[in-house]
Amino acid sequence: MTTAQAPLDQPSCWLCLEEGQDTFGKPLVRNCSCRGSSGFSHISCIINFAESESKRAYTSGDMGDSLASFEVCPNCKQDYQNNVAYELAKAQVNFVEREFAGDQHAFLYTNALTCRLVVLDVKNENDRCEGEEVISKMLSTFEAMKRTAQHRSHLLHPDATKAFEGHANANIATFYHKIGSDDSLQKAKIYFQKAKSIFENEKDELGVMTISNLIENVEAEINGERKCLTQAVEVGLELKKFQLFTKEFGADDNTTIEAGVQLALAMWKEYRTIEAERLLTKLIARSRRVHGEGHDCTIFAISAMQRVHERKVFLKTNGEINVDEVYRVVRYTADGLKCLVQGPVPKVVFDPRINRSDPSYEGAERTFEVERANVVTSRGTPVVCTGLQKATHLNGKIGDRREFDEDTGRYTIHFEDETLKPVKVKPENIRIVFDL
Repeated sequence: MTTAQAPLDQPSCWLCLEEGQDTFGKPLVRNCSCRGSSGFSHISCIINFAESESKRAYTSGDMGDSLASFEVCPNCKQDYQNNVAYELAKAQVNFVEREFAGDQHAFLYTNALTCRLVVLDVKNENDRCEGEEVISKMLSTFEAMKRTAQHRSHLLHPDATKAFEGHANANIATFYHKIGSDDSLQKAKIYFQKAKSIFENEKDELGVMTISNLIENVEAEINGERKCLTQAVEVGLELKKFQLFTKEFGADDNTTIEAGVQLALAMWKEYRTIEAERLLTKLIARSRRVHGEGHDCTIFAISAMQRVHERKVFLKTNGEINVDEVYRVVRYTADGLKCLVQGPVPKVVFDPRINRSDPSYEGAERTFEVERANVVTSRGTPVVCTGLQKATHLNGKIGDRREFDEDTGRYTIHFEDETLKPVKVKPENIRIVFDL
């Protein structure tokens, strides 16, 4: 997503009150959760404001928020993102190096360096080189923090130093993990292990669980494999994150919403599609209300919903299921006797450099009708029971289509109504639910 620029009616910078470009020729920008004509400013003005606020906070002894103005918009109280976050993170490092040199400010410096590291783009050669320099400075600063105990008086929580070092090591590891080369994966493993050791000493259960999973992922990639958690374990881990972030940051925070999206995706992969869609619906509405339609957080949630909402099926040809091609079913036609399908859909390829799966297109998709009897639902598809003669109380009940019993030729349906036990139903007694 590109940084928002001022619309044609050209609002003024909320800091200098000037319209148009600043003295450096840079336009008004906005990349937070402000809406309407509010929140636009010049990068140079934000930097000046952040430096002034940081000095004020430091002088008043408010070390916990001394650099917050480089990271959070003071108007909407939400994190800056994309290009604005990138520029401010660079300015934050320059500011700390200029104003707070010395071992006694090692904590501030490490925080600034960490913020810079996480916004660097590993696909960009200059950013990769800068990342190596930032990491070198971070490691030197860790040693400075160990040489002096003075930094402890500057922390909100006296025992936060070690935990902070753990998170910093995790961010270093993540930087190398994103690069994805053999050498960088080995480095990622080393720093993840350092982070895990610190979290174990701090008795940070969630941190240990998260880092342990990442170490296993890295080890699998080193061996040329793709490691997958058991879905139940992944859902449990993401649920703990979501609950923790909700408690720590509040339900409206973008970090919490993004954790909720990850939880929904984990549920979806465990074939709990209905739960996933219900959660995503709430998260999208909340993100739109708090952060706006164009915010990265909202875009991420909507993208996840599009993925989860697809009703994927296999097709039968001459009574045989073609498992090599997957289609998406759009709707029923001919009074439910046929289905309109599209496909085959793109295959999903895992890219370890960016640690995500992306579609790989092989040829154009077709849209055509097929007999309903030749459509085989995929596992996790939301369905509704219909035409049951004995268990009539289940007609109209929706649930996720789970396992297929070859002996009976029936699907196991796990109902959204948790008071109902899972039952086995013939394929002709279920219909796909397209909209929950």
